[in-house]
Amino acid sequence: MRKEIVELRKLMASDGIDAYYVPSGDFHGSEYVNAFFRTRAFLSGFTGSAGDLLVTAEGAWLWTDGRYFLQASKQLEGSGIELMKMGEEGVPAIEEFLLAEAGKKNGFVIGFDGRVVPSGFTRKLKEKLEEAGCKASFSTGKDLGGEVWKDRPEIKPTKAWELPLSSAGIDTADKIAAVREEMRKQGASHLLIADLMECAWLMNLRASDVLYTPVFFAFILLTNDSIRLYVMDGTLPDGLPERLSYVDLKPYDDIYNDVAAVPAGSRLWLDPATCNSALYDSVPEGAAVHEALTPVALMKMIKNDTETAGMRHAHILDGIAVTKMIKWLKETAETEAKTELGVTEKLKNYRLSCEDCFDLSFETIAGYGPNGAIIHYSPTPETDAEVKPAGFLLVDSGGQYYDGTTDITRTVAVGPLTEEMISHYTYVLKSHIALATYKITPDSDPVDIDKAARAPMNEVGLDFNHGIAHGVGHVLSVHEGPITIKKDRVPVPLQPGMIMSNEPGFYKEGSHGVRIENLIVFRDDGEGNIVNEPLTCVPYERKAIKKDLLTDEEITYVNKYHEWVRKTLTPLLDEETAAWLKEETAAL
Repeated sequence: MRKEIVELRKLMASDGIDAYYVPSGDFHGSEYVNAFFRTRAFLSGFTGSAGDLLVTAEGAWLWTDGRYFLQASKQLEGSGIELMKMGEEGVPAIEEFLLAEAGKKNGFVIGFDGRVVPSGFTRKLKEKLEEAGCKASFSTGKDLGGEVWKDRPEIKPTKAWELPLSSAGIDTADKIAAVREEMRKQGASHLLIADLMECAWLMNLRASDVLYTPVFFAFILLTNDSIRLYVMDGTLPDGLPERLSYVDLKPYDDIYNDVAAVPAGSRLWLDPATCNSALYDSVPEGAAVHEALTPVALMKMIKNDTETAGMRHAHILDGIAVTKMIKWLKETAETEAKTELGVTEKLKNYRLSCEDCFDLSFETIAGYGPNGAIIHYSPTPETDAEVKPAGFLLVDSGGQYYDGTTDITRTVAVGPLTEEMISHYTYVLKSHIALATYKITPDSDPVDIDKAARAPMNEVGLDFNHGIAHGVGHVLSVHEGPITIKKDRVPVPLQPGMIMSNEPGFYKEGSHGVRIENLIVFRDDGEGNIVNEPLTCVPYERKAIKKDLLTDEEITYVNKYHEWVRKTLTPLLDEETAAWLKEETAAL
């Protein structure tokens, strides 16, 4: 058993805690977190972005989704922690598991840091325990994982900067007015905004408190006639800009006391997925709570015309960088030794050579051969594989630009391919095209989108264990929730202006992985239907396309896409790269 788990158990015993829960998030329910909040990774050794750890005196378990099954299996090996594969048959959800554990003992105590557990999770668990008649209690006032983590990094707030109106498109005052109108419709006197992306979007401010995600730690409490912004020391050392003079700037931790002081008879709107349990418990009994996605979340998901134009521009700049990287990979495959980490550094340099790019949007995934089959693999010095002149290199990467956020996956043939690899690539491409050409009609069942996209692969027995699409923010998180397209659900109705990924894949363990990802923007076709068009501007891997497996319509789609890429990028490339791109985008 890992020594960190042993130390945690000692603290649990001292505090009379039977089960201790450590999720992946921070005080705001974020997917990507500051290093300070990577307690689950520290305790378990599993470094994926999604995973929940549960520890009792008898055992330890880690829940994660299909993106991380292979990675978690490797990283948990010899740890004494059992992997719980979410969504797999016979694997209980963590709430169900805790319910069974609590049933074994009267007075069972479940512990966690209430600041990092979303209130929605806690409420759901309490309801299940009460329904089952379990006499369990909660201990939520201590961060036991943090007590074990002696050399835990500090939170060092970064200075916020203004996102200009030329990029944001709508002024903060106009955004607030629209939010207040939605509050009025719901009869809400107060709105609590806990999500970091929502705070940054509403204020038209950005920072670097979370790696690759330009946000700052903040809460907002909005009423019909006031707005308070709660930030850490160092975020706004010179105060708020003049355009935000009407905003009351307050210390970050004051949010708990101010929520506790909401007057009786008030109606407080909050999102239980982002409002943490400790903050929810601060709401006074005399105040009513309206639990729903905040109006800011939906406004942020539907990009305005300026944001969409910025995203288009960012993807053209990004297309230049990725195209240059692919050309370099192919032309030096046999003449220049390279590793996965070397490729990530080369691509980073291509991106950052553009003055409009200020950061990456996530840690680059560069998986050669078998590593490409690990869905969210990122190379480390310990795993850094040589990129040989044969087979596939899967590269999933993105950049943060001052007018947009990018996310692209290209599976590159760095040498000869097997017939199986070519077949797998072509069927993934067919699924990619199926989503790219899908028309959402007013009577469409959202779940049918995923079925239609997977159909070309499913017909030949292929599939993948992740969603086919996720939302993307504007100069914000590369994963913008809660919009997603999965097998079982589409939690938010898709609307024109939303920007999402289109990323089917196939992963053969021990051999290779294939994923093709474009970002797409949804638009109205003028007849009441919703269609999508690509933002990503980089050629597909033509050496991996088996033309005989494509329909005439699919061939036409590839040729038109490649023609658009060629016409868009050629004027911006040097003569040699433009000539190379012309060959790569020639008609099939």
